[in-house]
Amino acid sequence: MEKIVRILEQSALSTRKYNDKKTGQEKVMNAVTFKLTDGIDTFLGEITGERAVNCPVFDKNYYYRVQCSMVVRDWMSQQTGEPMQATTIYLDKINLV
Repeated sequence: MEKIVRILEQSALSTRKYNDKKTGQEKVMNAVTFKLTDGIDTFLGEITGERAVNCPVFDKNYYYRVQCSMVVRDWMSQQTGEPMQATTIYLDKINLV
């Protein structure tokens, strides 16, 4: 997906620990979260990994062209035990318009 957006909010770098399902090893995930709008829709997107560590603070006064990918992940609710789904939007590219 590609959109022209304005950044409403940008988080600081966050670090989360998780267990790798394949190896069982504890790993660290770095992320910067953005609240974006195209003037009609507002949505959240993330930059992760090394790109998040090196992510600059973007100026909220400008418009940006973002290329995003969406991933749907299945998980089990710890509260109800029901299967759930979550969609995460990853920002693959972000450039000034």
